[in-house]
Amino acid sequence: MPPRSNDSPTSRRRFIKAAGVSGVVALAGCAADGGDDGSGGSTGNGSPTQLTFWHQEGVPHRAEQFQAYTDRFNEEHDDVQAEVQSQNWGEVFGQLTSALEAGNEPDFMFSLPAFTMQFQNRGHLIDLSDVVSDIQSEHNMYENAVTPFQYDGGTWGVPMWDMVFLNHYRTDTLGQTSAWPPENWEEWLQAVSEVTDGDQYGVVLPAAANLWTTENLYNLMINKDSYVYGPDGGIMFDTAETVEVLDFYKRMFQEASPPGATGWGWGQWETSLLQGPAHSTTGFSSWMRRLAETEYADNFAAMQQPYPEDGNPGSVHYTNNIMAFNDDKREAIGTFIKWLHNEEVYGEWLANTEPTLYLPVTETGQNADAFWNHEVVSQYEESVRTQIEALPDASLYGFRDIHQENDLYIPSMGTLESSNVLADVVQQLIVEDRSPEEAASWGQSEIESATGVGASSELQ
Repeated sequence: MPPRSNDSPTSRRRFIKAAGVSGVVALAGCAADGGDDGSGGSTGNGSPTQLTFWHQEGVPHRAEQFQAYTDRFNEEHDDVQAEVQSQNWGEVFGQLTSALEAGNEPDFMFSLPAFTMQFQNRGHLIDLSDVVSDIQSEHNMYENAVTPFQYDGGTWGVPMWDMVFLNHYRTDTLGQTSAWPPENWEEWLQAVSEVTDGDQYGVVLPAAANLWTTENLYNLMINKDSYVYGPDGGIMFDTAETVEVLDFYKRMFQEASPPGATGWGWGQWETSLLQGPAHSTTGFSSWMRRLAETEYADNFAAMQQPYPEDGNPGSVHYTNNIMAFNDDKREAIGTFIKWLHNEEVYGEWLANTEPTLYLPVTETGQNADAFWNHEVVSQYEESVRTQIEALPDASLYGFRDIHQENDLYIPSMGTLESSNVLADVVQQLIVEDRSPEEAASWGQSEIESATGVGASSELQ
Protein backbone atom coordinates (compact mmCIF):
# COMPACT_ATOMS: atom_id res chain seq x y z
CA MET A 1 0.00 0.00 0.00
CA PRO A 2 1.37 3.45 -0.84
CA PRO A 3 2.31 5.45 2.25
CA ARG A 4 -0.17 7.76 3.90
CA SER A 5 0.84 11.26 4.85
CA ASN A 6 -0.82 13.32 7.56
CA ASP A 7 2.00 15.72 8.31
CA SER A 8 3.01 17.16 4.96
CA PRO A 9 5.60 19.95 5.30
CA THR A 10 3.48 22.02 2.95
CA SER A 11 0.44 22.16 5.22
CA ARG A 12 -1.71 25.23 5.70
CA ARG A 13 -0.13 25.77 9.12
CA ARG A 14 3.20 26.32 7.41
CA PHE A 15 1.74 29.06 5.25
CA ILE A 16 0.12 30.81 8.20
CA LYS A 17 3.41 30.66 10.06
CA ALA A 18 5.29 31.96 6.99
CA ALA A 19 3.03 34.99 6.79
CA GLY A 20 5.21 36.65 9.43
CA VAL A 21 4.86 38.04 12.91
CA SER A 22 2.92 41.11 11.81
CA GLY A 23 0.23 38.95 10.22
CA VAL A 24 -0.10 36.87 13.38
CA VAL A 25 -0.36 40.00 15.51
CA ALA A 26 -3.02 41.42 13.23
CA LEU A 27 -5.07 38.21 13.44
CA ALA A 28 -4.71 38.15 17.21
CA GLY A 29 -5.87 41.76 17.37
CA CYS A 30 -9.00 40.97 15.38
CA ALA A 31 -9.89 38.13 17.75
CA ALA A 32 -9.31 40.33 20.78
CA ASP A 33 -11.61 42.99 19.35
CA GLY A 34 -14.46 40.53 18.77
CA GLY A 35 -13.50 39.55 15.21
CA ASP A 36 -13.95 36.19 13.53
CA ASP A 37 -13.44 33.64 16.29
CA GLY A 38 -13.39 30.65 13.96
CA SER A 39 -17.09 29.98 14.19
CA GLY A 40 -17.58 31.01 10.57
CA GLY A 41 -20.39 33.40 11.38
CA SER A 42 -20.38 37.17 11.21
CA THR A 43 -17.71 39.10 13.05
CA GLY A 44 -18.42 40.79 16.34
CA ASN A 45 -18.73 44.22 14.70
CA GLY A 46 -21.48 42.98 12.36
CA SER A 47 -19.29 42.32 9.33
CA PRO A 48 -20.14 39.10 7.47
CA THR A 49 -17.63 36.30 6.95
CA GLN A 50 -16.14 36.69 3.47
CA LEU A 51 -15.63 33.56 1.38
CA THR A 52 -13.75 33.19 -1.89
CA PHE A 53 -14.15 30.06 -3.97
CA TRP A 54 -12.95 28.74 -7.31
CA HIS A 55 -14.65 26.66 -9.96
CA GLN A 56 -13.36 25.41 -13.31
CA GLU A 57 -16.65 25.37 -15.22
CA GLY A 58 -15.49 27.97 -17.74
CA VAL A 59 -18.18 27.34 -20.37
CA PRO A 60 -19.98 30.71 -20.49
CA HIS A 61 -23.48 29.52 -19.59
CA ARG A 62 -22.12 27.47 -16.68
CA ALA A 63 -20.04 30.36 -15.35
CA GLU A 64 -23.09 32.62 -15.55
CA GLN A 65 -25.10 30.21 -13.40
CA PHE A 66 -22.33 29.93 -10.81
CA GLN A 67 -22.36 33.70 -10.53
CA ALA A 68 -26.15 33.89 -10.46
CA TYR A 69 -26.50 31.38 -7.63
CA THR A 70 -23.65 32.96 -5.68
CA ASP A 71 -25.48 36.29 -5.96
CA ARG A 72 -28.66 34.62 -4.78
CA PHE A 73 -26.85 33.10 -1.79
CA ASN A 74 -25.46 36.51 -0.86
CA GLU A 75 -28.91 38.09 -1.06
CA GLU A 76 -30.29 35.46 1.33
CA HIS A 77 -27.44 35.62 3.87
CA ASP A 78 -26.32 38.55 5.98
CA ASP A 79 -23.63 36.74 7.95
CA VAL A 80 -21.78 35.07 5.04
CA GLN A 81 -20.87 36.60 1.69
CA ALA A 82 -19.25 34.59 -1.12
CA GLU A 83 -17.15 35.67 -4.08
CA VAL A 84 -16.78 33.32 -7.05
CA GLN A 85 -13.66 33.20 -9.22
CA SER A 86 -13.66 31.22 -12.46
CA GLN A 87 -10.56 29.22 -13.40
CA ASN A 88 -9.92 26.54 -16.03
CA TRP A 89 -8.78 22.95 -15.69
CA GLY A 90 -5.79 23.41 -17.97
CA GLU A 91 -4.09 25.85 -15.61
CA VAL A 92 -5.66 25.37 -12.20
CA PHE A 93 -3.11 22.87 -10.84
CA GLY A 94 -0.28 25.39 -11.16
CA GLN A 95 -2.47 28.27 -10.01
CA LEU A 96 -3.59 26.45 -6.89
CA THR A 97 -0.07 25.27 -6.08
CA SER A 98 1.23 28.84 -6.37
CA ALA A 99 -1.65 30.24 -4.32
CA LEU A 100 -1.03 27.72 -1.54
CA GLU A 101 2.67 28.52 -1.48
CA ALA A 102 1.87 32.24 -1.24
CA GLY A 103 -0.82 31.72 1.40
CA ASN A 104 -3.61 33.28 -0.70
CA GLU A 105 -5.52 30.17 -1.71
CA PRO A 106 -9.33 30.26 -1.95
CA ASP A 107 -11.34 29.19 1.06
CA PHE A 108 -12.77 26.31 -0.97
CA MET A 109 -13.05 25.16 -4.57
CA PHE A 110 -14.88 22.75 -6.82
CA SER A 111 -12.80 19.73 -7.70
CA LEU A 112 -12.67 16.09 -8.89
CA PRO A 113 -11.68 12.90 -7.03
CA ALA A 114 -8.08 12.48 -8.26
CA PHE A 115 -7.37 16.21 -7.97
CA THR A 116 -8.77 16.24 -4.44
CA MET A 117 -6.68 13.28 -3.32
CA GLN A 118 -3.58 14.87 -4.77
CA PHE A 119 -3.91 18.00 -2.64
CA GLN A 120 -5.12 16.10 0.40
CA ASN A 121 -1.94 14.04 0.21
CA ARG A 122 0.06 17.26 0.32
CA GLY A 123 -1.65 18.22 3.59
CA HIS A 124 -3.69 21.14 2.28
CA LEU A 125 -7.31 20.08 2.88
CA ILE A 126 -9.61 20.14 5.89
CA ASP A 127 -11.75 17.16 6.81
CA LEU A 128 -15.38 17.81 5.80
CA SER A 129 -16.91 14.70 7.40
CA ASP A 130 -19.29 16.81 9.47
CA VAL A 131 -20.68 18.64 6.44
CA VAL A 132 -21.15 15.40 4.49
CA SER A 133 -22.82 13.76 7.50
CA ASP A 134 -25.29 16.63 7.81
CA ILE A 135 -26.20 16.45 4.11
CA GLN A 136 -26.47 12.66 4.24
CA SER A 137 -28.85 12.78 7.17
CA GLU A 138 -31.05 15.47 5.65
CA HIS A 139 -30.97 14.62 1.94
CA ASN A 140 -29.82 10.97 1.69
CA MET A 141 -26.57 11.34 -0.21
CA TYR A 142 -25.68 8.24 -2.22
CA GLU A 143 -22.78 6.08 -1.05
CA ASN A 144 -21.15 5.78 -4.49
CA ALA A 145 -20.82 9.56 -4.59
CA VAL A 146 -19.12 9.80 -1.19
CA THR A 147 -16.71 6.84 -1.54
CA PRO A 148 -14.10 8.66 -3.70
CA PHE A 149 -13.52 11.17 -0.89
CA GLN A 150 -13.38 8.90 2.16
CA TYR A 151 -9.85 7.80 2.98
CA ASP A 152 -6.94 8.51 5.28
CA GLY A 153 -9.24 8.93 8.26
CA GLY A 154 -11.51 11.63 6.85
CA THR A 155 -13.90 12.81 4.16
CA TRP A 156 -12.01 15.32 2.03
CA GLY A 157 -14.67 16.39 -0.43
CA VAL A 158 -18.40 17.11 -0.39
CA PRO A 159 -20.09 15.59 -3.47
CA MET A 160 -22.01 18.20 -5.47
CA TRP A 161 -22.99 16.39 -8.67
CA ASP A 162 -22.06 13.33 -10.68
CA MET A 163 -21.36 12.74 -14.38
CA VAL A 164 -21.27 9.34 -16.07
CA PHE A 165 -20.35 7.87 -19.46
CA LEU A 166 -23.14 6.33 -21.52
CA ASN A 167 -23.38 5.03 -25.05
CA HIS A 168 -25.42 7.61 -26.99
CA TYR A 169 -26.68 6.33 -30.34
CA ARG A 170 -28.83 7.26 -33.32
CA THR A 171 -32.15 5.44 -33.15
CA ASP A 172 -32.84 6.01 -36.86
CA THR A 173 -29.62 4.29 -37.99
CA LEU A 174 -27.86 2.17 -35.36
CA GLY A 175 -31.15 1.44 -33.70
CA GLN A 176 -32.33 -0.21 -36.92
CA THR A 177 -29.38 -2.60 -37.34
CA SER A 178 -29.76 -6.33 -36.82
CA ALA A 179 -27.38 -6.32 -33.86
CA TRP A 180 -29.05 -3.55 -31.87
CA PRO A 181 -29.21 -3.39 -28.93
CA PRO A 182 -25.90 -5.26 -28.73
CA GLU A 183 -25.50 -7.81 -25.98
CA ASN A 184 -21.70 -7.90 -26.09
CA TRP A 185 -18.65 -6.24 -27.63
CA GLU A 186 -18.74 -8.26 -30.85
CA GLU A 187 -22.37 -7.35 -31.58
CA TRP A 188 -21.54 -3.74 -30.79
CA LEU A 189 -18.67 -3.78 -33.29
CA GLN A 190 -20.91 -5.45 -35.87
CA ALA A 191 -23.56 -2.74 -35.56
CA VAL A 192 -21.27 0.29 -35.71
CA SER A 193 -19.41 -1.23 -38.66
CA GLU A 194 -22.70 -1.78 -40.47
CA VAL A 195 -23.57 1.93 -40.55
CA THR A 196 -20.03 3.07 -41.38
CA ASP A 197 -19.90 4.09 -45.02
CA GLY A 198 -18.00 6.90 -46.75
CA ASP A 199 -18.11 9.94 -44.50
CA GLN A 200 -20.58 8.32 -42.10
CA TYR A 201 -19.15 6.60 -39.02
CA GLY A 202 -20.78 4.25 -36.57
CA VAL A 203 -18.92 5.56 -33.53
CA VAL A 204 -16.62 8.37 -32.46
CA LEU A 205 -13.77 6.60 -30.71
CA PRO A 206 -10.90 8.99 -29.91
CA ALA A 207 -7.17 8.40 -30.23
CA ALA A 208 -5.80 11.82 -29.32
CA ALA A 209 -3.50 12.59 -26.40
CA ASN A 210 -6.22 14.00 -24.15
CA LEU A 211 -8.52 13.16 -21.23
CA TRP A 212 -11.36 12.15 -23.53
CA THR A 213 -9.23 9.29 -24.90
CA THR A 214 -8.13 8.33 -21.38
CA GLU A 215 -11.77 8.07 -20.32
CA ASN A 216 -12.80 5.98 -23.33
CA LEU A 217 -9.98 3.51 -22.78
CA TYR A 218 -10.65 3.23 -19.07
CA ASN A 219 -14.35 2.76 -19.72
CA LEU A 220 -13.55 -0.42 -21.67
CA MET A 221 -11.06 -1.49 -19.00
CA ILE A 222 -13.83 -1.40 -16.39
CA ASN A 223 -15.94 -3.70 -18.57
CA LYS A 224 -13.12 -6.26 -18.90
CA ASP A 225 -11.76 -6.26 -15.31
CA SER A 226 -8.59 -4.55 -16.50
CA TYR A 227 -6.81 -2.25 -14.05
CA VAL A 228 -4.13 0.40 -13.78
CA TYR A 229 -3.57 -0.21 -10.05
CA GLY A 230 -3.45 -3.71 -8.62
CA PRO A 231 -4.78 -4.88 -5.24
CA ASP A 232 -1.51 -3.81 -3.61
CA GLY A 233 -1.51 -0.33 -5.17
CA GLY A 234 1.23 -1.15 -7.66
CA ILE A 235 0.82 -0.73 -11.42
CA MET A 236 -0.99 -3.72 -12.96
CA PHE A 237 -1.59 -2.60 -16.54
CA ASP A 238 0.21 -5.21 -18.66
CA THR A 239 -2.25 -8.07 -18.28
CA ALA A 240 -4.14 -10.39 -20.60
CA GLU A 241 -7.32 -8.42 -19.88
CA THR A 242 -5.71 -5.13 -20.92
CA VAL A 243 -4.44 -6.75 -24.14
CA GLU A 244 -8.01 -7.81 -24.96
CA VAL A 245 -9.22 -4.27 -24.29
CA LEU A 246 -6.58 -2.79 -26.59
CA ASP A 247 -7.33 -5.35 -29.30
CA PHE A 248 -11.02 -4.40 -29.25
CA TYR A 249 -10.21 -0.69 -29.16
CA LYS A 250 -8.04 -1.00 -32.26
CA ARG A 251 -10.59 -3.02 -34.22
CA MET A 252 -13.37 -0.60 -33.28
CA PHE A 253 -11.31 2.43 -34.30
CA GLN A 254 -10.19 0.95 -37.61
CA GLU A 255 -13.61 -0.34 -38.62
CA ALA A 256 -16.01 2.35 -37.48
CA SER A 257 -14.39 5.57 -36.16
CA PRO A 258 -13.36 8.71 -38.10
CA PRO A 259 -9.61 8.46 -38.88
CA GLY A 260 -9.21 12.12 -37.91
CA ALA A 261 -10.17 11.30 -34.31
CA THR A 262 -6.45 10.72 -33.67
CA GLY A 263 -6.30 14.48 -33.16
CA TRP A 264 -9.82 15.36 -32.06
CA GLY A 265 -10.83 17.13 -28.88
CA TRP A 266 -14.26 17.81 -27.38
CA GLY A 267 -15.17 20.41 -30.01
CA GLN A 268 -14.73 18.10 -33.01
CA TRP A 269 -16.46 15.29 -31.12
CA GLU A 270 -19.56 17.41 -30.51
CA THR A 271 -19.61 18.70 -34.09
CA SER A 272 -19.46 15.19 -35.54
CA LEU A 273 -22.55 14.22 -33.54
CA LEU A 274 -24.55 17.41 -34.01
CA GLN A 275 -23.96 17.68 -37.75
CA GLY A 276 -24.60 14.04 -38.60
CA PRO A 277 -21.35 12.24 -39.60
CA ALA A 278 -21.13 10.29 -36.33
CA HIS A 279 -23.90 7.95 -35.26
CA SER A 280 -22.86 7.16 -31.70
CA THR A 281 -20.43 8.00 -28.93
CA THR A 282 -19.49 6.82 -25.51
CA GLY A 283 -19.17 9.86 -23.33
CA PHE A 284 -20.83 12.44 -21.17
CA SER A 285 -24.07 14.16 -22.18
CA SER A 286 -22.80 17.75 -22.18
CA TRP A 287 -23.53 18.07 -25.90
CA MET A 288 -27.25 17.32 -25.52
CA ARG A 289 -28.13 20.90 -24.65
CA ARG A 290 -27.00 21.81 -28.18
CA LEU A 291 -28.53 18.64 -29.66
CA ALA A 292 -31.98 19.95 -28.75
CA GLU A 293 -31.50 22.72 -31.32
CA THR A 294 -30.55 20.46 -34.27
CA GLU A 295 -32.40 18.34 -36.80
CA TYR A 296 -31.28 15.24 -34.91
CA ALA A 297 -32.88 16.34 -31.64
CA ASP A 298 -35.30 13.40 -31.57
CA ASN A 299 -32.97 10.78 -33.05
CA PHE A 300 -30.74 9.94 -30.09
CA ALA A 301 -31.18 7.57 -27.18
CA ALA A 302 -28.77 6.23 -24.59
CA MET A 303 -27.84 2.98 -22.90
CA GLN A 304 -25.04 1.66 -20.74
CA GLN A 305 -22.01 0.66 -22.78
CA PRO A 306 -22.07 -2.96 -23.97
CA TYR A 307 -19.61 -5.26 -22.25
CA PRO A 308 -18.02 -8.60 -23.22
CA GLU A 309 -19.66 -11.88 -22.40
CA ASP A 310 -17.09 -12.55 -19.68
CA GLY A 311 -17.10 -8.96 -18.46
CA ASN A 312 -19.17 -6.62 -16.32
CA PRO A 313 -21.37 -3.56 -16.68
CA GLY A 314 -19.79 -0.31 -15.59
CA SER A 315 -18.43 2.99 -16.79
CA VAL A 316 -16.35 5.99 -15.88
CA HIS A 317 -17.95 8.59 -13.65
CA TYR A 318 -16.74 11.79 -12.04
CA THR A 319 -18.26 12.94 -8.78
CA ASN A 320 -17.61 16.69 -8.73
CA ASN A 321 -16.98 17.91 -5.21
CA ILE A 322 -16.06 20.83 -3.03
CA MET A 323 -12.75 20.66 -1.17
CA ALA A 324 -11.86 23.25 1.48
CA PHE A 325 -8.66 24.83 2.77
CA ASN A 326 -9.68 27.27 5.52
CA ASP A 327 -10.56 25.64 8.82
CA ASP A 328 -11.18 29.04 10.42
CA LYS A 329 -14.17 29.51 8.11
CA ARG A 330 -15.45 25.95 8.32
CA GLU A 331 -18.94 26.96 9.48
CA ALA A 332 -19.36 29.58 6.75
CA ILE A 333 -18.14 27.14 4.09
CA GLY A 334 -20.61 24.57 5.39
CA THR A 335 -23.39 27.17 5.22
CA PHE A 336 -22.70 27.75 1.52
CA ILE A 337 -22.45 24.04 0.66
CA LYS A 338 -25.60 23.12 2.55
CA TRP A 339 -27.46 25.98 0.89
CA LEU A 340 -26.61 24.60 -2.56
CA HIS A 341 -27.90 21.18 -1.41
CA ASN A 342 -31.13 22.69 -0.08
CA GLU A 343 -34.21 21.23 -1.76
CA GLU A 344 -35.29 24.70 -2.89
CA VAL A 345 -31.99 25.23 -4.72
CA TYR A 346 -30.17 22.02 -5.59
CA GLY A 347 -32.12 20.44 -8.46
CA GLU A 348 -32.79 23.80 -10.05
CA TRP A 349 -29.10 24.78 -9.84
CA LEU A 350 -27.90 21.57 -11.50
CA ALA A 351 -30.45 21.68 -14.30
CA ASN A 352 -29.85 25.33 -15.07
CA THR A 353 -26.07 25.04 -14.98
CA GLU A 354 -25.72 22.03 -17.33
CA PRO A 355 -28.94 20.15 -18.11
CA THR A 356 -28.61 16.35 -18.57
CA LEU A 357 -24.92 16.33 -17.60
CA TYR A 358 -25.00 17.31 -13.91
CA LEU A 359 -26.70 14.48 -12.01
CA PRO A 360 -27.98 14.84 -8.42
CA VAL A 361 -26.08 12.90 -5.75
CA THR A 362 -28.90 12.97 -3.21
CA GLU A 363 -32.40 11.57 -3.04
CA THR A 364 -33.67 15.10 -2.47
CA GLY A 365 -32.09 16.23 -5.71
CA GLN A 366 -33.36 13.29 -7.72
CA ASN A 367 -36.89 14.00 -6.52
CA ALA A 368 -36.75 17.73 -7.23
CA ASP A 369 -39.44 18.91 -9.63
CA ALA A 370 -37.26 21.85 -10.65
CA PHE A 371 -34.67 19.38 -11.95
CA TRP A 372 -37.00 17.22 -14.02
CA ASN A 373 -39.12 20.12 -15.26
CA HIS A 374 -36.19 21.86 -16.93
CA GLU A 375 -36.89 22.05 -20.66
CA VAL A 376 -33.83 20.09 -21.82
CA VAL A 377 -33.90 17.58 -18.96
CA SER A 378 -37.56 16.82 -19.58
CA GLN A 379 -36.92 16.43 -23.32
CA TYR A 380 -34.23 13.82 -22.64
CA GLU A 381 -35.63 12.42 -19.42
CA GLU A 382 -35.17 8.79 -20.48
CA SER A 383 -31.47 9.40 -21.16
CA VAL A 384 -31.01 11.19 -17.84
CA ARG A 385 -32.70 8.38 -15.95
CA THR A 386 -30.47 5.86 -17.74
CA GLN A 387 -27.45 7.82 -16.54
CA ILE A 388 -28.71 7.73 -12.97
CA GLU A 389 -29.30 3.97 -13.26
CA ALA A 390 -25.68 3.56 -14.42
CA LEU A 391 -24.14 5.30 -11.40
CA PRO A 392 -24.11 2.33 -8.96
CA ASP A 393 -21.85 0.39 -11.37
CA ALA A 394 -19.63 3.36 -12.21
CA SER A 395 -16.08 3.77 -10.90
CA LEU A 396 -12.68 5.35 -11.58
CA TYR A 397 -8.95 4.45 -11.44
CA GLY A 398 -8.17 3.84 -7.77
CA PHE A 399 -11.74 3.36 -6.52
CA ARG A 400 -12.52 0.00 -8.11
CA ASP A 401 -13.56 -3.12 -6.21
CA ILE A 402 -10.04 -4.42 -5.50
CA HIS A 403 -8.98 -1.00 -4.23
CA GLN A 404 -11.91 -0.53 -1.89
CA GLU A 405 -11.64 -4.09 -0.58
CA ASN A 406 -8.01 -3.43 0.35
CA ASP A 407 -8.60 0.12 1.63
CA LEU A 408 -6.00 1.51 -0.74
CA TYR A 409 -4.87 5.11 -0.70
CA ILE A 410 -3.52 6.06 -4.15
CA PRO A 411 -2.65 9.77 -4.42
CA SER A 412 -0.79 9.23 -7.72
CA MET A 413 -4.18 9.05 -9.45
CA GLY A 414 -4.01 12.78 -10.05
CA THR A 415 -0.64 12.41 -11.77
CA LEU A 416 -1.96 9.48 -13.79
CA GLU A 417 -4.90 11.49 -15.06
CA SER A 418 -3.07 14.74 -15.76
CA SER A 419 -0.21 12.97 -17.57
CA ASN A 420 -2.54 11.58 -20.27
CA VAL A 421 -0.39 8.44 -20.23
CA LEU A 422 -3.41 6.19 -20.88
CA ALA A 423 -4.23 8.29 -23.93
CA ASP A 424 -0.59 7.91 -24.98
CA VAL A 425 -1.09 4.14 -24.92
CA VAL A 426 -3.93 4.56 -27.40
CA GLN A 427 -1.74 6.75 -29.58
CA GLN A 428 0.90 4.03 -29.59
CA LEU A 429 -1.79 1.51 -30.50
CA ILE A 430 -3.45 3.52 -33.29
CA VAL A 431 -1.04 6.16 -34.57
CA GLU A 432 2.16 4.15 -34.14
CA ASP A 433 0.34 0.94 -35.08
CA ARG A 434 1.75 -1.13 -32.23
CA SER A 435 0.17 -4.47 -31.46
CA PRO A 436 -2.07 -4.69 -28.38
CA GLU A 437 0.64 -6.71 -26.62
CA GLU A 438 3.31 -4.12 -27.43
CA ALA A 439 1.07 -1.23 -26.36
CA ALA A 440 0.25 -2.92 -23.04
CA SER A 441 3.93 -3.52 -22.30
CA TRP A 442 4.82 0.03 -23.32
CA GLY A 443 2.01 1.37 -21.17
CA GLN A 444 3.13 -0.56 -18.08
CA SER A 445 6.57 1.02 -18.26
CA GLU A 446 5.30 4.51 -19.04
CA ILE A 447 2.67 4.47 -16.28
CA GLU A 448 5.27 3.38 -13.73
CA SER A 449 7.52 6.22 -14.87
CA ALA A 450 4.76 8.85 -14.94
CA THR A 451 3.31 7.99 -11.52
CA GLY A 452 6.49 6.99 -9.71
CA VAL A 453 4.76 3.78 -8.64
CA GLY A 454 6.35 0.38 -9.17
CA ALA A 455 4.85 -2.75 -10.68
CA SER A 456 2.23 -4.69 -8.78
CA SER A 457 3.33 -7.95 -7.20
CA GLU A 458 0.44 -9.53 -9.12
CA LEU A 459 2.54 -9.30 -12.30
CA GLN A 460 5.44 -11.29 -10.82
